[in-house]
Amino acid sequence: MNCRVAIIGLGLIGGSLGLTLTQSPGIEVVGCDSDPAVEEKALAIGAVHQVGGYFEAAAEADIVFLCTPIKTIERLAREVARVCRSGCIITDVGSTKQAIMKVFRRLSENGIWGIGGHPMAGSEQQGISGADRYLFENAVYVLTPEGNTPQEVLDRLSSILRLTGAHIIVMDAGVHDRLVASVSHLPHLVAAALVSLLQGQEEAQALAAGGFRDTTRVASGDPRLWAEILLSNRLPLVDQVDKLTKRLQELKAILEEERQADLVDFLQSSRTLRESLPAKRKGLVPSVQDLICLVPDRPGIIGVLGSYLGEKGINIADIEVLRVREGDGGTIRIGLSREDDGPAAVESLLAHGIKAWLK
Repeated sequence: MNCRVAIIGLGLIGGSLGLTLTQSPGIEVVGCDSDPAVEEKALAIGAVHQVGGYFEAAAEADIVFLCTPIKTIERLAREVARVCRSGCIITDVGSTKQAIMKVFRRLSENGIWGIGGHPMAGSEQQGISGADRYLFENAVYVLTPEGNTPQEVLDRLSSILRLTGAHIIVMDAGVHDRLVASVSHLPHLVAAALVSLLQGQEEAQALAAGGFRDTTRVASGDPRLWAEILLSNRLPLVDQVDKLTKRLQELKAILEEERQADLVDFLQSSRTLRESLPAKRKGLVPSVQDLICLVPDRPGIIGVLGSYLGEKGINIADIEVLRVREGDGGTIRIGLSREDDGPAAVESLLAHGIKAWLK
C-alpha cells in the first residue's frame, strides 16, 4: 500500500506506532512533537522517516494519528482538520472516546473522517525511550467510528493498524467509555485508595506482601496523566464508584452480622469469575492456551524456553514471570496462540528437564 502517515506526539504510543509503520513497505511516516529532542530521538531510532511541523505533516497526510495527552487531543483535532485534504482520516489514541467523537462528528462536513481509537496497550516505560515496535502485538485496538463512516474508510484505517499486530474491535464510543470505567479506570482509583490506607502505618507497610503489591501495582502510574484520564471519563466512573460502594456496604453488613454462608457464597462466586479470566492478556484478547513451567535461575533461561518450543514450531503469544527466588528459580506462564500446541509444548519442555503443565 502507498500511504503517508502523520504522527503528532512521539511518546510511548506514537513512537511505538512509528517503529512498526516505518518498517512497512509503502508507508511514509512523518512525525512531530513539541520537544525537538524527542523528534531527534525518534529519527535516530527509526520511529519516523522525517519530522516537521504538525500543520505541514497533516496537510499531506492520508492518515493523522493524534498521540498527545488527552487534554490536548480535542484542540489538535480541530486545528489539524483545517489543513487536511478531503478524504483524510484523523484518529486518536485517547483512553476515553465520547468527548473526542463530538469533535470528529463534525469533520465529515468537510470530507474528513474522524475515527476514535484506543490501543489497549501500554508500558511502565514512558516517552520515546520506552517505544517498542511490538507494543501492540496481540493487543486489542478499539475503534469508535461514527455511524456515517463508510466501510471503506474504516477498512483503510484498520488495515494500517493490523500491521502492528493488534486485534481491531469496533464499538460505540459510549459503550467503550462505560467498559473502560469498569476494567481500567475504577481499578486504578481503587488501587490508589488502598495504598492511601497505609499512610502513617509503617508496620503495615513492612507487612505488605506480594498480594498487596500486585493488587495496587497500577497505582504507580503517572499521577498527572491518570488525573486527566479519570476526569475525562468522570460520569461513567462515578457510576462505577457508586456500584462498588454499594457492594462494599453489602459486604460490611455481612461482616457485621457474621453471615458466614453469605460471605462464602460471595467469595466463591468472585473466585469462579476471576478464574474464568486468562492469567494475563492485552486488552480483551487472551492467549488461547496457557502453560506453567518451573525454571532454574540462570542467564538466558527465557530464550532457552523459546528455542525449545520453536524447535516444535510452537509460537509464544505471551510470557509472564509469576514468581522468582534469586539463586533458585521461578515460575513462568507461557501463553500459546493455538490450543492444539499445549500438549506438544508440555512434552517438549519435559523432554528438556523443565517441569511444565497446562493451566
